[in-house]
Parts: sequence; C-alpha cells; structure tokens
Amino acid sequence: MTHVHAFLAVDRLLKDLTKCDEPFGGKIILLGGDFRQVLPVILRGSRSLTVSSCFKKHRLWSDFFVMKLSENMRVFDSEKEFASWLLHAGEGESGEKIQLPPFCYPEIQDPVQQLFSDIDFKTVTPEELKGRAILTVTNDLSMQINNRVLECMPGNEVIFESIDNIVGNDPQDQLAYTEEFLNSLTPTGMPPHKLRLKPGAIIMLLRNLVPSKGLCNGTRLIVIQLQKNVIVAKKISADNNNESYLIPRIPLIPSDSNMPFQFKRKQFPIRLAFSMTINKAQGQTFDKICLDLTKPVFSHCQLYVGLSRVRSFDSVTVVSPNSEIYNCVYREVL
Repeated sequence: MTHVHAFLAVDRLLKDLTKCDEPFGGKIILLGGDFRQVLPVILRGSRSLTVSSCFKKHRLWSDFFVMKLSENMRVFDSEKEFASWLLHAGEGESGEKIQLPPFCYPEIQDPVQQLFSDIDFKTVTPEELKGRAILTVTNDLSMQINNRVLECMPGNEVIFESIDNIVGNDPQDQLAYTEEFLNSLTPTGMPPHKLRLKPGAIIMLLRNLVPSKGLCNGTRLIVIQLQKNVIVAKKISADNNNESYLIPRIPLIPSDSNMPFQFKRKQFPIRLAFSMTINKAQGQTFDKICLDLTKPVFSHCQLYVGLSRVRSFDSVTVVSPNSEIYNCVYREVL
C-alpha cells in the first residue's frame, strides 16, 4: 500500500501546477485499492505509526467518494464459500485465531514437499512451475526454501558472486566494514552476494529495468540461459509472450536506512522466486500455494493477502505448528 506521503506530494504538486488550493488542485483523482492489504512498512514502527501512514487516516480522505466492488473475480462461482470466509478473515470478524478446513493442514510439515512432491523436476515444464509458490513471512526463510528447491532441479548450478564496496571516501568506514562483512549482508530488496541459479529456475526482478515491456520490480521470469555477464530469461505471463530478455549486472544500493553506512553491490537484480514473502506476492495470483507460517504473521492483513493469492481452499496448504492461525487485522483502517 502506498504511503500517505506519496499522496500528499501529488496533492502539493497539482496545487502548484494549477494555482488552485482545492484538494489535488481541483483535479479528479481516481484511486483503486483494498484496505485489506499490507500497510506501508515502517521500520520498527509501532501500530499507531503504521496506521498513521495509511492515506485513509488523513483528512484528505474525507474528500473522496468511495465505491465498493461487490463481486470477487479471483474465485470461481463454485467457491463462494471461500470468498465469504476470506472476506470475514480480512475484516477481522473471525477473531485473532482462525482455522482453515482440516485438509489444508498436511501431515508432513514441509513446504517444499507439499508444493512440489507431485513434480518430477527432470521433466517439469515452466508452465507447471509458474503457477506455484511458497509464501513466507520473512525474507530469510524464503531464501532458504528457494535454495532447497533449486537443489531439486537438474542441471549444473552456476554461482554469481557480487562485488561489494562502501559508498563514500571515509577511510574509517573502509577499514571498519570489510568486503567479507558486506558479502554477508542481504538487505531487503537486494540480491544475495552468492546468487545460485540453474536454467529453468524461476526468478523475480528486484528493480525496474524496462517498465514499457513489463520488466518491473516484482516481475517473475524463467531462466533460459546463464552467461558470465548476462542472464537470458523469459517472462511468466498470461499473454504467451515468448520474447527473451537480457538481464545485466547493475550497481544496487539498498534502501534500508537502518544501516549506519551505505554500500553498493554490483549484481544481477534478481532473486529466486519459487518462494517469496507474502508482502512481495501481493497483487499476484497462483494456481497453488503453500503458506509457511512456522513464524506467525505480524502485520495488518498479511494472512488475508497470502490466502487471497488463490481462488479456493483446494489450492492452499498451510505449514504451521498450530491448527489455529494468528490473524493480525487493524480494524481502524478498514
């Protein structure tokens, strides 16, 4: 969800351009969205601070006329029960602890086995893989699962190592933060120092490369060929576009302001995408998911976002130490 500051910036810009003090310079603004989505991420922010970052809590929201859609297009007609259950969960009407149907909880609590046990990786096609994903709460767990799935795939693994260095000329920083230390870091939104890939692997872009061709942050692709300084990949899309794209190494600087220094990593702007965080999966639809909740959700409507990536209960398996799942909902933003 977009931070309120982005809306305020547009409001001020339009007022300056039109010389009009009306909200958004008197222009008609059309917004589309759902407040049963993950709120803007505030680093170590409290609940009140996170809620205040939502545009709905700003005075400008009162100037909008709200129209609600009445039909969920993500579910089939035969799955109205799932749609209704999902809505109640997203509204927090089912309480803090909720339960899915028993068949959603597998006996073997292994997300990789649950999602890919029926697949022979020696003969699997990209079409069979692209509709599946393991969704996690944290980046670390997602990366571990991705490497496990990659090990199951045939072919030779290629490891691409990044070049990391401190941004700036402060000699103290150069001495304090060695290259080995920088190699050990994988901030949010950054590729790892050692990027492990195989032909046929599913990857996700971490930067906007060519938005006009749909190569944006979050776009999923399939690796076709691995070369020393470029990766050839095809987009996973419903339009059956078979065009190949070249992904180069580029310099990347993490946006995580929590670090007392800035460093630059030259690496391919991608990650494996057999598994991804719930936040990163927002806006996508899959045929089958495994929701790994070995660590419970911690933010507004994360559970709703994860479950709503599919169209029915039959498409969901949940790995959790308890049958009752914690559902975090901030009712004040709904």
